[in-house]
Amino acid sequence: MIVLAFDVFGTLYDVGSLVSAAEGIVPNPEAFVRTWRAKQLEYTHLLSMMERYERFWNVTERALRYTLRLFGISLSDQGVEELMGAWLRLRPYGDVPEALARLAERFKLVTLTNGDREMVDALLSNTGLRGFFADLLTADEVGIYKPSPKVYALVERLGVSRSEVGFVSSNPWDVAGAGAAGLTPIFVNRHGLPQEELGIVARVEVRDLRELAERL
Repeated sequence: MIVLAFDVFGTLYDVGSLVSAAEGIVPNPEAFVRTWRAKQLEYTHLLSMMERYERFWNVTERALRYTLRLFGISLSDQGVEELMGAWLRLRPYGDVPEALARLAERFKLVTLTNGDREMVDALLSNTGLRGFFADLLTADEVGIYKPSPKVYALVERLGVSRSEVGFVSSNPWDVAGAGAAGLTPIFVNRHGLPQEELGIVARVEVRDLRELAERL
């Protein structure tokens, strides 16, 4: 492998850190954030199947407004803006900064994410991780979301074959999508989840990025 391409949300960043932003704004913030995240992912899949595309930031806001309605919460535009802004200040998992520094010594690091470029660039910059990444590959370049092969194919513009790219994700469906598209799938199994039953198995499975840096 020459390149490591990273999923961002749920792999480098703990989406659960949104709970602290939701406290005091919505009741039961843990359940609220779980629903928001699930609806966000559902909308990316639905839009792709409908052959429509909206920026991930807009999808995230639509998912938020759905979740507010589901929970029966009335929130001002300022409140919506505050919750949305929390996506630009997500907390990286504790193993991430050190592991990225070690991996960047041996591999070219890029993102390969459903997040739109502006959103991902801001998040990485705000949390001090932008310097580790040579490039940001984002779904908005092709106007469809993972697990579409068109997103994973973005690695080809780096001048390498797909098999030379290790794709790192904590989302089992994303690992399967990358493997199906010809990338080398690496599963960071942060939550003890089984791999998908789709006939595609991760080449490497680790508990966190620290273990990945030790094994590669």
